[in-house]
Amino acid sequence: MNRIEEYKALLTELEQTPKELENTVQKAMKRENTSRKKRRAWGISCVSLAACFACFVLLVNLSVPFARACGNIPVLRELARAVSWSPSLSAAVENEYVQPIGQSQTKDGITVTVEYVIVDRKQVNIFFTLDSKEHAQLEADSRIELPGGGYSCGSSSYGTPNGELRSVRVDFIERDVPDTLDLVLSVWAQEAEQDKPAEAYDIDTEFDTPDWGPDYLAEFTFALTFDPHHTAQGKIIPVDAVFSLDGQALTLAEVELYPTHLRVNLEDDPANAAWLTGLELYLENERGERFYASTNGVSATGDPDGEGMGTFWLDSPFFSQGEHLTLCITRAKWRDKTAPQTKLDLRKGTAENLPEGVRFLGAEERPGGWLVSFAAPLEAENRMYSLFESQFYLDENGESYDIMQFGSTYGVEDPLTGEWTDGETMFTENFPLQDFRGDVVYLEPLFDKLTAFDPPVTIPIK
Repeated sequence: MNRIEEYKALLTELEQTPKELENTVQKAMKRENTSRKKRRAWGISCVSLAACFACFVLLVNLSVPFARACGNIPVLRELARAVSWSPSLSAAVENEYVQPIGQSQTKDGITVTVEYVIVDRKQVNIFFTLDSKEHAQLEADSRIELPGGGYSCGSSSYGTPNGELRSVRVDFIERDVPDTLDLVLSVWAQEAEQDKPAEAYDIDTEFDTPDWGPDYLAEFTFALTFDPHHTAQGKIIPVDAVFSLDGQALTLAEVELYPTHLRVNLEDDPANAAWLTGLELYLENERGERFYASTNGVSATGDPDGEGMGTFWLDSPFFSQGEHLTLCITRAKWRDKTAPQTKLDLRKGTAENLPEGVRFLGAEERPGGWLVSFAAPLEAENRMYSLFESQFYLDENGESYDIMQFGSTYGVEDPLTGEWTDGETMFTENFPLQDFRGDVVYLEPLFDKLTAFDPPVTIPIK
């Protein structure tokens, strides 16, 4: 029985309210308005222990603020911790924007429980737990079974201890969140013997790509149904503002505002000499609150009509009290439409046409190919980013080779002492050219020019 079914059963059980509890329930159902949000105030008197317990269970399952206020509900306290990295999701929890699910399944001694979702028209955040008495550390690979595509699915919860909340995030790019979808969790144990093959993925090895994957212990499928009130949340704010950025003409067409995130949709002028491939930006309201680029998920998506980026994702001001928003742009990345590729001479250790601000640290020949390394400045909030097209590189004859893996590390290693420095301002990106035996390769940079704006370029939204 899930929590919605428990709720219905409890409603039937509580249809005839004991006289001793009439005043208590009336108090419990009153709401008090405040300037920032609605909070519930509950009063319970000591009358019938059994009746009070039934009422308490009902409130815990249905009222996020009640459970948060009582401070004794571990899962709900953990939900606040689980979303603490995201200002948007934290605001959603604080404003009671959470749908309880409470579906649990047990197979082969493993229990998986989907506790909550935070969902709107374009994004689903699913929170679940894994538990077992037999396995000290469980992990789960997730996928969504939904025909038609138009979405991306990912998780950053690997390594979460058993019993604690994990999350899966599903972003819908070309379509809205449906009424229902199936979440499939394939569970495996992170045992000592499974750690060893993973070392083969380390780029400091000979770059072997092993045929290795976890041995799944069980697979769980949850049919999730979303509250239509939640999936309808979100609105489009037309802007249609033309502006110039570093000599290139752009149009801020519209802003999509959702409880979980905000999307800024830009349109590129075909006459521009360069593609816009990245922005550092934030929103600010008249109260001085700022909303920065999203983390742990999609931060930008491509322009459907070009090779640059067209949509940028930020934290959401959906629950803020501000009435006016301004978009502030502090830095832009450009890729000249006629710029050449980056040329690396691996044996000589030289590079031509590197992206602005990027240094070639060198190439090291190994039994499995070459390892190439670059240094670049960190973005705002100490963010690392990609420097080159992540799918391929070319040899001198134009033949394409796959890039199998990337690695990024804060700081730059001194080649003589081995000491890492500049960890607060620089990062190192390296990747193997697996099985490559030539001397020269060509890479496709994701940008070739960086432009900073001080003061920021500002565009009023509303």
